[in-house]
Amino acid sequence: MSTRQVAHLPIERTGMTILWTILLLLAVLIFWFISILGLPGNWLTAIATGIYAYFVPVGHHATVWWITFAAVGFLAIAGEAIETLASAHGVRKRGGSRRSAVLSFLGGILGAFLGAFLGTAVMPLVGSIIGALIFASGGALLGAFLGEQWKGRKVDESLQVGQAAFWARLAGTFAKMILGCVMIGLILVAIFLQLFDTPDPTRQPATSSGGCRQAAQRLC
Repeated sequence: MSTRQVAHLPIERTGMTILWTILLLLAVLIFWFISILGLPGNWLTAIATGIYAYFVPVGHHATVWWITFAAVGFLAIAGEAIETLASAHGVRKRGGSRRSAVLSFLGGILGAFLGAFLGTAVMPLVGSIIGALIFASGGALLGAFLGEQWKGRKVDESLQVGQAAFWARLAGTFAKMILGCVMIGLILVAIFLQLFDTPDPTRQPATSSGGCRQAAQRLC
């Protein structure tokens, strides 16, 4: 790339922008993983996207990022709603109590952490994801079972509620993971549009003073 071409690169393609973009990608990948553990990873992805959209891009790219933020936020809400409703529906469908639903939720979170830890020891990354999924569903089963036993129901009836909690937790987590992947895909599209957009030859390159004024206005 010639010096003339570098001079005409818009401010969005500067080294700091690339650095913040890399940090955003690393953050959303981490957030996607912790969402498997029952933590609000999709919410954190939406927040990180909003912060990036506010501080980093300028010009028409800012509009692209705000649209991306709105779409990512909607998907985050949908993912949390699906996971919560799926777990509750699975327990209540088999006549489970509210106590069982709460214990199933807590058991799923604890099981996900345990599964991720054990899975990492067997096979890092892939093993931790598989372990988190299986143990989270198993924890949901155990929590629902104990909740029904606490209520005084028969063992077979408690097992039926636990099995429903297992499959509901598994389905809800899968749905949340898929929506998380869609969120990451939207962010990648926005990054591609920002970093690889063809410069407008009729646009005058931004001077250093103009870039400083834009950055100062953004931070104010």
